[in-house]
Amino acid sequence: MAMTADEVLAIVATEAGVEASALRPDATLVDLDISSLDVVSVLFELEDRFGVEIEPESIPPTSTIAQFVDHVMSISPR
Repeated sequence: MAMTADEVLAIVATEAGVEASALRPDATLVDLDISSLDVVSVLFELEDRFGVEIEPESIPPTSTIAQFVDHVMSISPR
């Protein structure tokens, strides 16, 4: 099943405990206080829902939300 950017953002908001309205494209994971453990939780949820495997090391803490979504979507089967 293909995922959408909105679904990725919803998972980030839920798993990282961040308000969806704070997930601006230019905000970094650090800006939003999203820890590496939060990122792993997000990636596990994406794997469970969509069957994608993404290495946590491929997501630097300085990534913006736009970069995070682009990276996830580039790995996602369409």
